[in-house]
Amino acid sequence: MTNQKYEITDIVHGEYPFLHRVRALRDIGTNVKAGDLGGFVEHEGNLSFEPGDDAWVCDEAIAAGDSVVEKGSVLRGRAVVCGSACVSHGSVLFGDARAEDDAYLRGATMWGCARASGASVTVASPDDPARAPRLSGKCCVYGKVMGDVHLLGSAVVISGEEVCNTTPDGLILDGKTRTVARSSARDVLRPRQPEETAEKKKSKHREAVR
Repeated sequence: MTNQKYEITDIVHGEYPFLHRVRALRDIGTNVKAGDLGGFVEHEGNLSFEPGDDAWVCDEAIAAGDSVVEKGSVLRGRAVVCGSACVSHGSVLFGDARAEDDAYLRGATMWGCARASGASVTVASPDDPARAPRLSGKCCVYGKVMGDVHLLGSAVVISGEEVCNTTPDGLILDGKTRTVARSSARDVLRPRQPEETAEKKKSKHREAVR
């Protein structure tokens, strides 16, 4: 497939001469116009040029190695995606955020000096893509983070650890404390739904049988 989205220019990175700036060949999303310069890539495989994919690398941001920026994701500022990391499904990295190694991000937002490393998985809730992790400060993720979770400060999720929030509330971890941003909707009572109650009973029965 011919790349009709962007071209890799002869403009090299000041510190890493194997990286080159990209230039848009068409309008991308609402902010990038044809002819605009973007950030840096090592090769075409770093930035998706699939039809309809508005993924982009801006400013001084970098996509290098075997990394992939795809499906509407955006790198801004001095963000870096390298190694075999994959940034997908509308993820946004800015500031000095970095995704490296085999990290996978889907719908997440990273800024500050946040890091996603190792074989980490940082993904939005499968039931509600709007409820996605936010990584900031100097936090590091090596394990799995899912749903409405905000890691900040010096928070660390180690390899094998999972922080998965499937509730309507938001979880906030700063490395010292864990707090809850409780959803106001939780305090409103609603009528019982017969089909919902029946399904819960079936579920409890199945668990009891096991």
